[in-house]
Amino acid sequence: MVGFVDTALAAQNAVVAAESLEFGTVFVGSIRNHPLAVADELGLPDHAVATFGPAIGRPDPTEPAGIKPLLPQAAVLQHETYDAESADSHVEAYDEVLSGYNRRYGLEGDWSTRVLARLAHAESLHGRERLRAQLDARGLPSW
Repeated sequence: MVGFVDTALAAQNAVVAAESLEFGTVFVGSIRNHPLAVADELGLPDHAVATFGPAIGRPDPTEPAGIKPLLPQAAVLQHETYDAESADSHVEAYDEVLSGYNRRYGLEGDWSTRVLARLAHAESLHGRERLRAQLDARGLPSW
């Protein structure tokens, strides 16, 4: 767990530094769909896996792109105790905003529908349903 947190903090700082130099960035989490292949490609030692990767580059000004709207801060930031009702109260409006964004870029559905589809059954995890076994194969057992 400590390794995951340290990696995320280091990546966040790398992104801040890259963006200060006017590079565009995005975190690519889909590499978790194929952890063994990614580990082989990167030449990682046993007991190591890639959890995500920051893609860094200069955006193509001719490519139509936008910044994907995020859940409102009030939906994800809590103080002292977690308030599910308050967090959930923002979902309907966010679904509407993200649905409009998705339509502009040729995608269907709102946030809730897309999240539920990704969790519908094991195959909708696109390889992540095998993650536990693949981590075991890399020498990262869980108890």
